Amino acid sequence: MSGRATSLTQTDELIRTLFSLEEPWRSRFLDLVANLATNSTWDGCPPTREEVTAWLSADLDLYREVRLLLDAWLRPGK
Repeated sequence: MSGRATSLTQTDELIRTLFSLEEPWRSRFLDLVANLATNSTWDGCPPTREEVTAWLSADLDLYREVRLLLDAWLRPGK
């Protein structure tokens, strides 16, 4: 892990966006976040909001990667 993510407000905004995605995309993004955060050792169960919050607020690189992927997903064709 490398550095604390930006601010809790920005992390909260990202988490709200992740959890507001429609299925099956919410589950797929959350599974990706869990696997990135745990170096692919995640057990496959859907991560809780608290787990995702802890991962994204603790790891700036993870936060940035998830933010970029989510932004690209939500703005296709740009």
